[in-house]
Amino acid sequence: MERIKSLLGRDPNITEEAVFSALWSEHCSYKSSRIHLRKFASKGPRVLMGPGENAGVVRVTSGKGIAFKMESHNHPSYIEPFQGAATGVGGILRDIFAMGARPVALTNSLVFGSLRQPRQMTLFRRVVSGIASYGNSIGVPTVGGEIWFDERYSKNILVNAFALGVVDEDGIMSSVPPQKPLLAVYLGNKTGRDGVSGASMASRSFSGSDSDLRPQVQVADPFVGKKVMEATLRIIREGLAEAIQDMGAAGLTSSSVEMASKAELGIEIDVAKVPLRDNSMEPWEVLLSESQERMLLLVEESRVNKILDIAQESQVSGTVVGRVIPEPVFRVKKEEDVFAEIPVKYLTDDAPLYDRPSDSRTSLLSPSLAFPPSEGGSHSIAALFHLLLDHPNGGSADWIFRQFDFEVGTRTLLPPGHDVAVIDIRAEEHAVAIALSGFSHPLTRDPARGAMLLVAKTVTDLAAVGAWPIGLTDCLNFGNPERPDTMSDFILAVTGISDAAKRFGIPVVSGNVSFYNETDGLSIPPTPILATCGLVRDKRTVVPGKVSHPGLYLGLAGSTRDLSLGGSYLDWILQDQSAPPVPGIDWEALEGLQTFMSTLLADRRLRATRAIGRGGFLRSLLQLVAGDETLGVALKLQRLEDPLQTFFSEAAGRMLVAYDPENSDSILRTSLEFGVPFQRIGITATHLWNIRYQDKDGRSKEISDSPVQLKRRFFGSLTDQMEDLP
Repeated sequence: MERIKSLLGRDPNITEEAVFSALWSEHCSYKSSRIHLRKFASKGPRVLMGPGENAGVVRVTSGKGIAFKMESHNHPSYIEPFQGAATGVGGILRDIFAMGARPVALTNSLVFGSLRQPRQMTLFRRVVSGIASYGNSIGVPTVGGEIWFDERYSKNILVNAFALGVVDEDGIMSSVPPQKPLLAVYLGNKTGRDGVSGASMASRSFSGSDSDLRPQVQVADPFVGKKVMEATLRIIREGLAEAIQDMGAAGLTSSSVEMASKAELGIEIDVAKVPLRDNSMEPWEVLLSESQERMLLLVEESRVNKILDIAQESQVSGTVVGRVIPEPVFRVKKEEDVFAEIPVKYLTDDAPLYDRPSDSRTSLLSPSLAFPPSEGGSHSIAALFHLLLDHPNGGSADWIFRQFDFEVGTRTLLPPGHDVAVIDIRAEEHAVAIALSGFSHPLTRDPARGAMLLVAKTVTDLAAVGAWPIGLTDCLNFGNPERPDTMSDFILAVTGISDAAKRFGIPVVSGNVSFYNETDGLSIPPTPILATCGLVRDKRTVVPGKVSHPGLYLGLAGSTRDLSLGGSYLDWILQDQSAPPVPGIDWEALEGLQTFMSTLLADRRLRATRAIGRGGFLRSLLQLVAGDETLGVALKLQRLEDPLQTFFSEAAGRMLVAYDPENSDSILRTSLEFGVPFQRIGITATHLWNIRYQDKDGRSKEISDSPVQLKRRFFGSLTDQMEDLP
């Protein structure tokens, strides 16, 4: 407040105070993260629009681009799970079509506490329902996602939504207006009191003594959202607007101030002209409402009537609510009365920017290895595998995916249940692959190395479908930034993501920071969620991640130099405080694997592929043969120095492949040509799960199980819990 008084030279009135409180909030100003986010490289030959726009845009063909972004809706989803999740989907979709892009895919990353807690079960069910309700209703397919359950998130669940759209390169819309006289046109739903001060609510920690915050959660209306989307895309297609901004956090305030700031101009808003659901709303409530399905357009006066006609045809509100002014101030009027007048730079350039204290910690690692000894034989490995599958984190997410319409629009080339989604962009036979990664445990062990591993995991997943990474978006979920340990985790994680993305040449074109995921002084673990988009040059080469046929050869490709168990799912489930390091990344080997996989897929020599991910080799192998309940494997592996590492490490850069026997020799020759480690490990077989190997002392070992029983564990660990409830 003292800083505001100093800038204004006077006390702010209630409307001005509300404006400052929203735009100086963590959620809007990024005051604790901006100086660190500068580490990200966001430029590249394919980048058409980077950070600062509604979404990033990357070129995929000579005339076509993809717009994509991911954002969090954590606080609202904990307070009111259905609406919080639904409005998270609606908000990220508006970011996409504000760029002129037609949304073609949604996905998500969800983190909850233990399902043993009734409150978490309710939150989980309602969040999934909210996501499905909005996506299914508006007609955009939800093509995948990931789920994680962990008691450390019981008071602060994470709901991160990703959307992707396709746009013609000459049809991209910006939020940066030209410096000329323009009118501000309101388009969309009427404004109500739902979501007032939502940005401020999302910029602080929770406490057990909080009163009911549900009025600060927005209310979704996907049917109006569909109308707004089509109207906006038509306006952009016909070239009627000069700049467009979604009314997201802080509503009309942030959208108008941000566009004025980018043009180095001012803007005047008349709240009396804003369409309202409640005419008793105060000016500050109108400004800060986060009612959904609303856009702000800056338009030349000669084109306003055409836009208003489109709004009327679309059955949504459309009206002129203000104008761009040469004086660089944000002026709020209600007819002739002035309620606020603030220089725009005070709200943007002069907003607080903190270099918050962080501790000097660089690693949480202990060098000791304290896992159950692999000498325990096949029973210990089989028992550990059962333990992983029986937990919802190790099971299938099919119960969630069944709620989603993933086929609407007929662009989905791989259904949910694969580690990567593939979308047909209907241009030059190209497709786009989307790989998500957000497992927090590697970052709990080592924030920098764990963050690098997340990037490498997405790259490995993309390699499974022959996709080359072209852009990355992130959602950085952390606790209270006023705590030095949280800031240390954040800085290390940002550094790790930045370094890995630069190493792979992947620009970070959009993203979101969610701080204050803390309740009663207890913060969540560091949890960045990453989504890397990759280009598939020929959609006809994409193969599934599972097979249903016996008699196929199975191969293992990729580097095995560092198979540390640190930060793995096994590490997490055993809850041992002394663990090995998070595995390092063999950059050159991973680049070679990309080329190797692209070549094999282009030549149609593979039947199925699966990157080794959560749970390690055994779980990924089970998923690979999940096309038929009775299908299993007969494997014979080389001598294993440490079977636990071989079977449960989640190091990036290993790939399981299934192929016809006649392709065996050519695949081996290709692996030698590219210098990629490759070995044929076995064959698919009906009613058999048999893995033979030798330990480091040359003793023969064997793992035998029932593929039917293993798959019942895998598919039932989450589904059985959900379907047993009324």
